[in-house]
This record gives sequence, C-alpha cells and structure tokens, in this order.
Amino acid sequence: MDILMDARGAAPEEKQRGLEAARAVLERIGIAAEEAAEGSFAVEGWDDAGFPPDQEPPEEVYVAAEAWWAASNAAIEACCEGWPDEKRHGVDGLQLLHDPETQLADRATALARIRAIVAEEDGQREFHDDRPFLLALAATAEMADGSKARELVDAVSIAYSSLALAGFEPNEPIEPKRQAVLDAIDALEVGSATLD
Repeated sequence: MDILMDARGAAPEEKQRGLEAARAVLERIGIAAEEAAEGSFAVEGWDDAGFPPDQEPPEEVYVAAEAWWAASNAAIEACCEGWPDEKRHGVDGLQLLHDPETQLADRATALARIRAIVAEEDGQREFHDDRPFLLALAATAEMADGSKARELVDAVSIAYSSLALAGFEPNEPIEPKRQAVLDAIDALEVGSATLD
C-alpha cells in the first residue's frame, strides 16, 4: 500500500517532495507505511475512547504511530517549504492510498463516477460505500479554499448516506433522496469549477 500527500494548494512537485521526505523517514525507521498508519489509528482510537487502561496499545504500536507522525511531519515540512503559516492550514499530511483509481481521480472523472454510483444506488446497502466521499475529495483536491471544499464534500456525503440507507425508511420515496445527492454533486461541480 502506498501513501498520498493531502496538501491543498500544493503544486504536484511540492506534493512529490513531501512524499519523498515521508518515504525516507519510513525507510530509515524500517517500517511499512501501512503498519505505521495502523499504529497511529490505534493510538488515536485509544485516545478517542478516553484512554481505557485495559485497552492501551502495546509498545510496538506506539513505535509504529511515532513513525507515521514523524513521516507526516517530514512530508509537511518538505512540501510546504517557504510557505506562509496561513497557507499551511490546508495541509493535512499523509494518507494511505487504498484505492488509487478513486482517490487519485481527476475532477471530471470523479464527478462522473459519483453520478454513476448515485444512478445505480437502490437504497438497500448493508455496508457503507465510501467511494462517493473519496471521489468528492478527489474532485475538490485542487481547491485552495479548504473550508469550502469540506462543505461541498460533506454535502455530498450526507446526501448519499441518506440515499444509500433509504431501505431503513421504506415509507419514504427514494427518488427525492437521489435528487438531493445529484443536487449536492451539481453544487460540488460548480464550487470546484475555478479549476478549469
């Protein structure tokens, strides 16, 4: 599994510089990106749970988490070299690359794929499909305004969840829910249009 640089407003070469710095840290420590990220998720999950003593991660998980955090910090420093502090607010650092076709889709492809998923949705999902969320993130990846991008992504995600889980409300018609998602996608397309 590979990594990607979540750095809103960064040029491709800046993102690449960040990824190279992160890979160098992980290689120096001798840990795979996936293992490091899993360590970080485990420690953060323990934190979110309120630090229950019986669920504290073992030492090797802390080591993995520290590796992920060090790699992410190195990536941010390398990517954002010379940036003013206010521009760094749109930089989240590293993410695991689970589904390159979805996470790295260009804006036009991402919008088309979200619409296709919505057209096929029957509202009977048993498991959550995160592709619309990831595609919405991909469609807004180059937007400089991170707050506006998050609003657009959230609107699509919330509307899609209502559609995907429509089977839990059998007395409500599904088509208005589908239209709500399509409207959110249209807003995302317009809101991210400054990229053209």
